Amino acid sequence: MFNETYKLANGIEIPKLGLGTWLLDDAQAAQAVVDAIAIGYRHIDTAQAYMNEAGVGEGIRSCGVAREELFITTKVAAEAKSYDAVVQSIDESLTKMGLDYIDLVIIHSPQPWKEFREESRYFEENKQVWAALEDAYKKGKVKAIGLSNFLQDDIENILASCEIKPMVNQILAHVSNTPLELIEFCQKNDILVEAYSPIAHGEVLENAEVKVIADKYGVSVAQLCLRYDIQLGLVVIPKTANPDHMSINAKLDFIISEADMELLKNAEPIQNYGEHSFFPVFGGKLK
Repeated sequence: MFNETYKLANGIEIPKLGLGTWLLDDAQAAQAVVDAIAIGYRHIDTAQAYMNEAGVGEGIRSCGVAREELFITTKVAAEAKSYDAVVQSIDESLTKMGLDYIDLVIIHSPQPWKEFREESRYFEENKQVWAALEDAYKKGKVKAIGLSNFLQDDIENILASCEIKPMVNQILAHVSNTPLELIEFCQKNDILVEAYSPIAHGEVLENAEVKVIADKYGVSVAQLCLRYDIQLGLVVIPKTANPDHMSINAKLDFIISEADMELLKNAEPIQNYGEHSFFPVFGGKLK
């Protein structure tokens, strides 16, 4: 699995499987990066909002693998909605991680988290944010640029005036919550879709219907969920600090039948993401 990649619109290759680091502190992130790279991972995903870029950078420097063999993603904070704020934030990410360049930088959200999916769409502000990403790309500070949590009209707003098209859109996409129309729109526009929380933050593990299908293939529910997203043409970035889970998550050399893919696409939607339901990406609202 570790050798399998997709090609971005600019020709850069991105591993299909990455390690997510959300909710890990600096120390946990540093160790997780070292462990994951030792297992074979070459794609690491972080964000300014995760407050662990320094830890990720420490892991990169101490992992024993050459920097150019790794694919590192970070995300511009959702609250950074001006050209100057984004220029500063990218420089801060480079400094915190101790890197000369970042492989992929994406806008974490079209709106600040406290206004996520509310009336104000920040269309004009996001054009300024995108212009800053384009300039960082031209200067070689970043090798690829993209979006996260952008809906179709958010993406169309960028496409209407951009010089460099977005290369990815990282979204919530998992069994029981698969935004197929948005995925199709992105793919038609040569925008690779990345799936965060591809195991539904663990909530899908209790789904009896999905468990039956996983048993049929002799795999775990987590493995089935990751394979499902990959067969949809998505990058998957499951988050874990557990080396055993990292290893299991990489064993995806099986094929889900078309019939079972249809069943999984139509699995009963998850209504509650447990203790993490308050996060905006899971339908909650920050105060």
